[in-house]
Amino acid sequence: MGCFDNVAHENIDNCPNVEVAGGTATRLLYIPAPHLDKLDLPSDLSSYNSRMTIPEANLVVATDKGFKGIDVMVDESELKSTLVGNRGNKKAKSELEFYIPGFNPKVLGFVDAYKNVPMVLVIIDANGNKWVFGTKLNPAFVEGGDGTTGKKYEDNSGVAFKAAANSKLYYYPGAITELKDTPTP
Repeated sequence: MGCFDNVAHENIDNCPNVEVAGGTATRLLYIPAPHLDKLDLPSDLSSYNSRMTIPEANLVVATDKGFKGIDVMVDESELKSTLVGNRGNKKAKSELEFYIPGFNPKVLGFVDAYKNVPMVLVIIDANGNKWVFGTKLNPAFVEGGDGTTGKKYEDNSGVAFKAAANSKLYYYPGAITELKDTPTP
């Protein structure tokens, strides 16, 4: 038996009357990768959809931990799925760019705190699909966080943030609960 005998082989149909929007939602979720008890990747490789979908029971947050949210600027974020490597040795890589509005201590503190932290993020695209960016084995890491006040009144003020993961993007159909901050006295 050849090594390609069991590769999925399907039609990819498209209806031009169905709108497919570009961009992402204006809120994304993140968690340090060690705060996940479980993030089992798809084992069913029989179809294009199944090989990219994390079953709901396969993403479990550790006790007393949870995803937190970040508001990002509209029309300033992009999620990419790319292939890297030489012919015959291609690998998946994911990239994320977003802009956090506000040149202030909290935003700069996030960048400082997470500049080397392995993360898993959940990004909702403009079509409502939830994408898991990074895994426990190959988490996402910060590639850049450039803060600016802007030069003119109408310029953006905040941080242009870049992250990358040496993993595929995975679709997640389940619910993700955002953990609210505990008020400090």
